[in-house]
Amino acid sequence: MLVAETSRTTLFDSVPTLVALVACVWSRGPCRVAVKGLSMAPALLPGDHVLVRPVRRLRRGDMVVVRDPTASQRWVVKRVAALPGQTVAVAGATLRAGAGEVVVLGDNAAHSTDSRDYGALPLRGVHGRVWYRYAPAGRAGRL
Repeated sequence: MLVAETSRTTLFDSVPTLVALVACVWSRGPCRVAVKGLSMAPALLPGDHVLVRPVRRLRRGDMVVVRDPTASQRWVVKRVAALPGQTVAVAGATLRAGAGEVVVLGDNAAHSTDSRDYGALPLRGVHGRVWYRYAPAGRAGRL
């Protein structure tokens, strides 16, 4: 069960939802993401709303929005654990990111479906980096 599901829309609510989703994905522009699961707790909690922006260069530790390989219409928030050509050891297993791939992991392993389950993901599946939480107001701030 995937618990870090997200829903995405562009920053302009006047555009119909379908067109907004297509424009957001195709334009690779800034988007809003509503967190719906526990896989990134305590960094992100259900009900958090974050801004995501395209990124040209990823770094280990970046929180990113990626296309879920088990459900292509769904997006998930994960943390980059390994970049192309790198490896990471997780719970006795070694995960390797091949050329053009990244390994992503949830912060809360007990509630996360991530590269431990489905392997490395293609870089083209990364929409962007999570950079700012704007809601709830008490948790707002740069990430």
